[in-house]
Amino acid sequence: MIFKMTYKVIIFFILLLTLRAQDLSPRIEDDKSLNEYKDLSTALKDPLQVEFLNLSKSKLKSLPPSITSFKNLKKLDLSHNELKELPSNFGELKNLEVLYIYNNQLASLPNSFVGLTNLKEIFIYRNKLKSLPANFGELKNLQRFYAFHNVITALPESICDLPNIKVLDVHKNELNAVPKNLNKMKSLRELYLNINKIPEFPSDIFQLTGLVVLDLSYNKLTIIPDSIIILKKLEKLDLSYNHLAVFPEKIGELKYLRDLGLYNCDLVTLPESIGGLDSLHILTAPFNKLKIIPPTIGDLNMLEGIDFTRNELSSLPETIAKLNNLKKLYINQNYFSDVEKEKIRMLLPKTLISF
Repeated sequence: MIFKMTYKVIIFFILLLTLRAQDLSPRIEDDKSLNEYKDLSTALKDPLQVEFLNLSKSKLKSLPPSITSFKNLKKLDLSHNELKELPSNFGELKNLEVLYIYNNQLASLPNSFVGLTNLKEIFIYRNKLKSLPANFGELKNLQRFYAFHNVITALPESICDLPNIKVLDVHKNELNAVPKNLNKMKSLRELYLNINKIPEFPSDIFQLTGLVVLDLSYNKLTIIPDSIIILKKLEKLDLSYNHLAVFPEKIGELKYLRDLGLYNCDLVTLPESIGGLDSLHILTAPFNKLKIIPPTIGDLNMLEGIDFTRNELSSLPETIAKLNNLKKLYINQNYFSDVEKEKIRMLLPKTLISF
């Protein structure tokens, strides 16, 4: 029996990940047009010719001050090394646009770092950063910032002064609040604040009307304000692992929402308006206390995957028969009788169902 349950759990997660098609790390695409060097000593022989310096997995424990000799350097890859700090003059790489420095041991950044004013992308995740420079907002050209898997306790207020930032990913840190002026990030499209210690929904988020992805899972939220519906362009919303109990009544007004994550939120009900989520493809709400699913769920014509594992359901509305695109339904560890299970199978003959 234990083997059987373990097998089911494994299959469930494989299928769920397939449906969501999520990457565990940001995509990194090489620019073949740049002159790439993979050896520091070779590159230093003609530093002005170097546009891309790739020192990834070189077992580096430190960088020489001569790193700033590369005046035309646009991309620098220092990932997968053992760096604990950067040279104090690091900010002299004025033409640097892309910096990969993830999977190191950095605890801080030098004050000169904000001199890299041409930076567009920073990949600095999986380090030991406790903070960012107070004037981080001087990186005016920054578009994508990935700083997850660090130990940052607070973001500097100046981070809100980044006019071109599109992706801000600071998940899995030690944040218990966010800066008050997030609303100034008018270009922001993806915001990842998951796996932190945030106790309240940041109200300034409601002014980020261009948001497409919002992840606040694994925090300490208890209320999601009805104002969430202001974020009309949201395509992915993950609120999993918060103690919500009640969900916004008008959630159905998010007409572009494709992926809704409500894993382990203490939910006892879903609002009737959920049937208005015309674009919803994935609905995950396992490990809650749901007893009844509103019949409006049958209006979710685009739905491909549902997960209601480990709730308190004993039946599903007959309207689920209208879910013609539903491929996978997980409703195991509920209270369905054999009769009800057979009824569900008949209502959804083409759906893979896990009881």
